[in-house]
Amino acid sequence: MAVPSSSSAPPHPIQLYPQSSQFRNWRYSKQGLEKVRNELNVQAVQRMKSLWEEEKAQQASTTVSAPSEPSTSSNPPSAAPTPPPTSSAEIEYLTVQDEQLLVTYYLTQIQAMCGAFQFPEMVQATAMSYLKRFYLGNTVMDYHPKNIMLTCVFLATKTENFPISIDSFSARVKTPPVDILSLEFLVSQSLKFEYKVHHAHLALNGILLDLQTCPGVDPSSVASSVSKSQSNLRSSRHTSAELIHSPSQIALSCLQLVSPSLVDSYLSSKESKASQQKLERNEMMKLLEEIGEMIVWQQKNPVEKEKVKDIDKRLKWARNPEKDPSSALYKKRKREEEEEKERKEREKAAKRPKPEDDGSVFD
Repeated sequence: MAVPSSSSAPPHPIQLYPQSSQFRNWRYSKQGLEKVRNELNVQAVQRMKSLWEEEKAQQASTTVSAPSEPSTSSNPPSAAPTPPPTSSAEIEYLTVQDEQLLVTYYLTQIQAMCGAFQFPEMVQATAMSYLKRFYLGNTVMDYHPKNIMLTCVFLATKTENFPISIDSFSARVKTPPVDILSLEFLVSQSLKFEYKVHHAHLALNGILLDLQTCPGVDPSSVASSVSKSQSNLRSSRHTSAELIHSPSQIALSCLQLVSPSLVDSYLSSKESKASQQKLERNEMMKLLEEIGEMIVWQQKNPVEKEKVKDIDKRLKWARNPEKDPSSALYKKRKREEEEEKERKEREKAAKRPKPEDDGSVFD
């Protein structure tokens, strides 16, 4: 058997990210991502308008069939609540920007919640990825992020092998267990049952380790850049960067914002004769700058809670009435589901062998 020469190049390491479902199914161009979100929003608004009219018709039908009794109370009436809109044209439906602002706010809430629970960074990062991926197939007018957020965090504790009992988790977040667990299949389905997430913070850790052995790089300069780079990376989770760029590109951009010279040293150490097969240096630097702009913009423009409250108020009328337990349409759908279930049970019962059939036990 021939022995390979000691001078031969080592085999190229297997790159996991390009072979992952994250690369195949959760990576978009900037324009492609905007298109997905715009189309979802347009479809949702059209659907909400139709459902709102159906809800009004159902309310009118319920009122006619069950008229309210006249009040006999001598107390003066309380202040009237804000009257609902009389037509769908009066409703201010959410825009794509409104939806993204609301999702971004709940990304910050995931960060705060995981910090309060002292969950590892993997749980926090995965839960935030789950929330962003969920809203690539759903809209906040159908599912409020406050509810989806809790399920994403609880699901992430399991997929990242840091489980917590549902009773303990629900008690801390003051939400009934059923409200969290009932959405678990929906979230999993929206994730296409692809739970693994390749994170940029792991790529950043690898880059920083590589830099410590790079010729001409002072290890103390690497150490001084760690904290700021990690802070930039956590800010990147509030953006759409991971849906457009690879984890290593995000990690390099976070480091470049702190020390461009370290990034230059790192890229130089990775260059080889096969550099033509890679991004040219100027193209790579331009890409890192684009990611850096996203991160810096997010840092300078944190979500304003007052804007979120305003969106939430509008969402009261713009949300899907089929998913609102207090709506007439929700109650109608529940009745229809129960009636359909009873019908199927009757059909099954009719097909069962009769007791007087002696041979039925052998069928």
